[in-house]
Amino acid sequence: MRWRMIAAVVLLSLAGCDGAEPVTGATGSAAAASPSARSLPGAGMCHTGQSLGMFDYRAVTLNAVDCSAEHQAEIIRVGRLTTPPENKTREVFTDCDTAAREYVGADWHDGRLGLAVIVPSTEEWIAGDHEYRCALFEFSADDFTSRMRTGSLKDGLRGTRPLALTCVDVLGTPDGQGWYKTIDRLAPIDCAQPHNGEYTGLYVGADVPHPGMTKLAREVAQFCNTKAATFLGESPSKFEKRTDLRAFLTGGSPDRWALGDRTSHCYVLTRPDNRLTKSLKPTP
Repeated sequence: MRWRMIAAVVLLSLAGCDGAEPVTGATGSAAAASPSARSLPGAGMCHTGQSLGMFDYRAVTLNAVDCSAEHQAEIIRVGRLTTPPENKTREVFTDCDTAAREYVGADWHDGRLGLAVIVPSTEEWIAGDHEYRCALFEFSADDFTSRMRTGSLKDGLRGTRPLALTCVDVLGTPDGQGWYKTIDRLAPIDCAQPHNGEYTGLYVGADVPHPGMTKLAREVAQFCNTKAATFLGESPSKFEKRTDLRAFLTGGSPDRWALGDRTSHCYVLTRPDNRLTKSLKPTP
């Protein structure tokens, strides 16, 4: 029986709002903003002081810096809440998702990118802070934790696509039979460096209620097997019979799904002891 695995990525559980309106666009154009109880970076600015993950995210220490300096994330949009941020909602995430696609030039999921949303707490709302911020960051692994970097993320998936997700270093525990017992993280790496995994594409689920992890795992695993075969330029039936490569996927959190992010990343992996120094994709 074909071996498959699914990893539930730690994903954003956003305490949202019932309504939101843009304050600045993805390009950081200025617009009037309500007084804020906090001093936070505006759109087009980067920040240090707080590492990011795709979690329910409150700003604690955000020190605005120019994006040419070392930083942890880039603020790509600032919006204003029209109701207190008490309930989970799709609205803020949808706005941030749209802004991120415009900012980098393509679907940010195809890059080494994570998207976090900064919303005020109830206390901050009462104090006069009614703004949310969309923070885009480069992740250090497919568990979506931010890494320090210099330079803006803008246009990172246009032209030569410098932020595209390609090869990965698989960190896990071998099973003693030539494969993995567990996989802890997939760290992006240049394909010229030793690695044993490669991104093959993105699964996007239908806009329906979450089907449950078991059913979703079967559906996405089949998709990722087909995606791997296409990536390698061979038939799905041929790929199914291979013993040197296997498909792997991450994603599918019910919390993330509820926000409208129904994506999973598909990868093709080599054995732990078979590290490559070039892409698996056939050259034309």
